[in-house]
Amino acid sequence: MLGYFTGTFAQTGKVVGSVMDAQTNTPLELATISFLNRDSSLIGYQLSDKFGKFAFSKLPLKKELLVTVTYTGYTAYTRNIQLATDKPDTLLITLDLGSKDTVVVRAVSPVRMNGDTLEINPAAFKMKDDAVVEELLNQVSGITIWSDGTITVNGKKVETLLVDGKPFLGSTDSRVATQNLPKASIDKIQLYQEYDRSKIGQPGARQQDSLLTMNIKLKESSKKGYFGKAGGGYGTTNRFEGDLSLQIYNKTTSAGIGAGINNVNKTVGNIQEMFQNNTYRNYNPNLYNVGRFGTSGVNKNHSIGGVFTHSFIDVANSRQNNRIAINYNKSGTDAYLTDLSLQNRTAIDNPQFIREEGVQNTLSNRQDLGVNYVKTNSYNDNFNLNGSVNTNKEEGNSTRFTDVRDSANQLQSTNKSYTSFNRRSDNKSFTGNYSRSDGDNPIKNITVNFNAGDGNNLSERFVRSYFESVIDPAKNTNFNRVYNTDDHNTRLGANIDYGGLKRLLFGRYNLFGVNLNLNQIIGYNRSANNSSVSDYDSTTKQYVINNKISNRNERDLFQYSPALSLSKSSFKFFSSHYRYMNFLVKLAEDIKTEKNRSASFAARNLDRSFQFFRQEANASYQFTKQNKFQYVIFANYSKNYDFPSVDQLYTIVDDINVYDIRYGNPLLKNRINHSFNLNSNFNTQNEKSPYSINGNASGGYTRSLNPITDSLINDPSGKRIFYYTNADKSDNLDFNYNFNISRRFQKNTLQLMYNGQFRTGTVPNYIDNLYNISKTNNLSNQFTLQLTVGSLLVVTAAKTFQTSESRQTAAGLNAFRNANNITKLGLVVNYPKN
Repeated sequence: MLGYFTGTFAQTGKVVGSVMDAQTNTPLELATISFLNRDSSLIGYQLSDKFGKFAFSKLPLKKELLVTVTYTGYTAYTRNIQLATDKPDTLLITLDLGSKDTVVVRAVSPVRMNGDTLEINPAAFKMKDDAVVEELLNQVSGITIWSDGTITVNGKKVETLLVDGKPFLGSTDSRVATQNLPKASIDKIQLYQEYDRSKIGQPGARQQDSLLTMNIKLKESSKKGYFGKAGGGYGTTNRFEGDLSLQIYNKTTSAGIGAGINNVNKTVGNIQEMFQNNTYRNYNPNLYNVGRFGTSGVNKNHSIGGVFTHSFIDVANSRQNNRIAINYNKSGTDAYLTDLSLQNRTAIDNPQFIREEGVQNTLSNRQDLGVNYVKTNSYNDNFNLNGSVNTNKEEGNSTRFTDVRDSANQLQSTNKSYTSFNRRSDNKSFTGNYSRSDGDNPIKNITVNFNAGDGNNLSERFVRSYFESVIDPAKNTNFNRVYNTDDHNTRLGANIDYGGLKRLLFGRYNLFGVNLNLNQIIGYNRSANNSSVSDYDSTTKQYVINNKISNRNERDLFQYSPALSLSKSSFKFFSSHYRYMNFLVKLAEDIKTEKNRSASFAARNLDRSFQFFRQEANASYQFTKQNKFQYVIFANYSKNYDFPSVDQLYTIVDDINVYDIRYGNPLLKNRINHSFNLNSNFNTQNEKSPYSINGNASGGYTRSLNPITDSLINDPSGKRIFYYTNADKSDNLDFNYNFNISRRFQKNTLQLMYNGQFRTGTVPNYIDNLYNISKTNNLSNQFTLQLTVGSLLVVTAAKTFQTSESRQTAAGLNAFRNANNITKLGLVVNYPKN
């Protein structure tokens, strides 16, 4: 299909040429060459290469065209041409330096280089009045807007999109700006490489670590405005939906509100998601506008929120920022769910059939308040503060019924349970970051991250459960129980990264190009858990505390992890390509101290200390063929440790969960993890090519020694008892890959996107006292084809194939396999004015 459209435009002409200085005959690199129709609409543009050369193909024959050439400081060149045949025409263009005696013919240059910044001029593109930025970008050669909203420029992904130097309405999603701001309000669109602030102060950080940034500069008359959108619907069986978004902005301040409500399983989301889903010109089709067909139950969703941003400086840019953003959101769901589960259990010598069904009603309400403050003075510093407060209330009830039968369909046991609950959680968090680097005095290079949090969870749960065993009535149980829990958690942490260690220890000695970095992580976590469980006494008609499972527990965990990193990088630049290599070795010591205090169970009073030595190493290689392609390869190895929790060592056994009873094991060992990861990226960077191609392949392999696993006992009545134990090892492998290709023909685009994923793993366990290894495989393949006809029509078709497989090595256990596929069709028609 990609090749089909090429033949449609076969009868076209070609122009090649070069641009030089008229006095010295020196080639002029980055001159802007544009071809326009008689009505001044743009056909295409290019920037001349380092030899001053350019080449245009697929130009219309026997049609008058206008050629313009511009270069900063030189008089513009303009000429009318007409191509008669498909044989290449050659243009030799010489430009004179501007002078007062020169008659200048002014032409609008669509793209030009201004220093290290590529500037796109919207005035050079003839489009309808209500066109938005995204439609403008789709007309610019070398820029591709993918079906997921990602923007690439000559193969490079735009990592950050700004409007007048700051995030638009505080959003990190580029579509909020590109699908709302009209093309008529844009003065210019700037593209430049920006230093990655996350690498401030880190040794070895180079230009290759920079991020491609797009800045939309508004016209002076358009620096304030408003836009919004509202919609509503009503259907059969009392189905309804409604949504609203409204945003206003000026030079320094912006604000917006959003709201939505529906009972068609349509996700409303928070304030930023409401902005994303209610843009003016929905260029990329998505399924936000319909109900979620895969969501369980019937859900009535609502959400309302607002955002306020303010910049304390009039002219903000990516180098100087002093701004604050405040957002608030209230959301909730009224859910009604019925479910039915049928399961064949192939237990050894005891195959069973389990039927389980239930009904659940849940009402939840959540409130979130967030504040973000950013202060920067240059590329060499960064100060960021984030604070958030959220509360969540949830209440509901459920009814469940389970019966277990043997292979002859004889009833073995039944269980009925009725539950009602209400929960409330309150959480507060605060994080901050300060980074500074100094190229002249690296001893000042430092990055500090700190965090603090406090949370409280309260819940009350009433449970009535009736278990009846047909084969052994002595095992029948009847519970009428109340659970009250009060959990409180406090955390403090800091991460200090010092990049001046080399200068501090060795002065100006280069140390063979090896960089030293000192990192220290400090953390403290305190949790207090009070779980009170009461059983109903039919004699006294009162609930009595059950001391076997009630528990008051306090836990203090302190950790300190100093680490030393040694890195070395190499960068070589040639006339047509460059390459970059980096190697890093990290040595760390994890020191952890845990104190656990239980007022109810003496065995849970633990004082434990651990000291683990960790190693990590990685290597990266980047190769760039200028104006052709780029690929990057990254490999990593790490070794770390885990220790079993007190709940795994000394589990509090609750016998109300008759089909899932768990016991602890105080002899559990620490786990050792060996991890290998590989990542590779490829993308084309040829602005002259109608094709844009990119791909990624990444994978990871983890081998765990002494992993914690289950020893499972199946009771003939259907009860299942799990004991924690250690296995010798487990293996997990995952592999992710994608490939995307876009073909542009005139103002239309055809895209093919492929995403794949493969996961496999082996986990040892014990089933009915037999050693077994569970082997799982999961494979997913997704193909998406999208055709865009100008800005009028977008058609999308997607197909997903998924398979899952599980096999057991123990004799008598069956394998499990299932497969499913999903088909999606999307259509967007942006109805034209005429």
